Amino acid sequence: MSFEVDIGMRLRNIREGRNLSRHDIQNLTGGEFKESILAMYESGQRRIAAPRLKRLAEFYRVPLTHLLGETDSIRQVAPQSVEAALRSDPEFSDDEKELL
Repeated sequence: MSFEVDIGMRLRNIREGRNLSRHDIQNLTGGEFKESILAMYESGQRRIAAPRLKRLAEFYRVPLTHLLGETDSIRQVAPQSVEAALRSDPEFSDDEKELL
């Protein structure tokens, strides 16, 4: 498997694991990551530059080493606090986040 395909699978697995569409990512990043470009990254059809991969790791709150295939765990990035972790969880509604 090529490096691009491996990274793409990891990106897709993280996105789908959070029940987000590519369109959601485009909207949540203010258009920084276009839906069509994400599709090419995820399929391995387009090589992602290191700064863009780093930015996606930050957006998804996963270690860059996970996206690079150096670690299997995506739980290595410790949130600043439990509250911050809960507020960043896309499963919570805005009303639920306010209760925190």
